[in-house]
Amino acid sequence: MELDWKALPSLASLRAFELTARRGSFAAAARELNVTHAAIAQRVRSLEADLGVSLARRAGRSVVLTEAGTRLAQHLTDGFGTIADGVQALRDEQQDVPVQIATTLHISQAVVIPELHDFWRKHPEIQVSILPSREAVDIVSLGFDLAIRATRGEPDWPGLVAEPLLESDIIAVGAPSLVGGMKDGFDAMPWIWSAGVGFEENTLAAFGLDTGALRNVDIGVPSMQLTLARQGLGIAFAAEILVRDELASGDLLRVPMPSPFAVTYYAVTPVGPIRPQAQDFISWLKETLARMSVSR
Repeated sequence: MELDWKALPSLASLRAFELTARRGSFAAAARELNVTHAAIAQRVRSLEADLGVSLARRAGRSVVLTEAGTRLAQHLTDGFGTIADGVQALRDEQQDVPVQIATTLHISQAVVIPELHDFWRKHPEIQVSILPSREAVDIVSLGFDLAIRATRGEPDWPGLVAEPLLESDIIAVGAPSLVGGMKDGFDAMPWIWSAGVGFEENTLAAFGLDTGALRNVDIGVPSMQLTLARQGLGIAFAAEILVRDELASGDLLRVPMPSPFAVTYYAVTPVGPIRPQAQDFISWLKETLARMSVSR
C-alpha cells in the first residue's frame, strides 16, 4: 500500500493522541513531550476535527477513549512501535560499524594511536579503524567518516567540511649528537626529506635552504623520517605538536632556526550528517590536542 501523506493528519497530532491514550491523560503525555497539557489537548482536538470523530473525553484528570479512539490508538501504537524498532535496528547496525578515519602518517603515530586507549576508556563501545596515509584520500568515495588533515593557510577541500583542531608551528629538529652546540651552519648538515614532494621541498625553501645543495637522507619511507632524525642521521622538520614528547625527553633538540610558518590540523568530514560515534571521536580529538598544546 502506497502512503498518501497528504491524506494523513499531522504526525504531531497523531503522536500526541497515541501518547495520551497510553498514559491516560493530557498532563502525563505533556510531561513526556515536555510541552503544556493545553498543547496536547489542542493537538488531540485538532486530530478529532481532521477525522470528524470523537476520540477521547475528559474524565476528571484522566481521559477515556471512545470506541473509535481505542481502535486508532492501537493502530498508532503498533505503527509507532514498528518505526521505533526500525530506527533502533539502524542505530544498532551503525554502532557495530567502526569509525573510519584517514590521517596523516605522523599525527597517527604521534597523537592518535598513542592516545587511543584514552578514547576507548571513555567510549569502550566504539570501534575505530585508522588509515595512515601520506596522500589525501577521497573519504567520500571510500566511505570514511572523517579525515585528519593539515594545511598551511585556508583549507581548499571542495565537498568537505573542515573543522579546525589545532595550529602548530613547523620546526626543525635533530638528535643532540647532531644539533647540540651548533648555532648556525645547518645548511651544511644532512637533512631528511622526500625529494620531489612539493610540500617538503617548499618547507625547506621557507627555512631558507637550497634543496639542490643540501645533503639528503631519504630511505623512501616517509613514516621513518623522525626515526632517522632521532638516530642522528640528519635534521628533519615537523609540526611541533608531533615531536613534543621527544623534545621533552631530550631525544630530539630544536634546531635554532625560526619557524617559517604554522600548519593547522582539521577534522574533515563529508557534507551532511555525521554519525554520533564519529562526532564523539572528533570531540575527543579536540580535547586531546588542546590538552597536549597546553602541556607543552
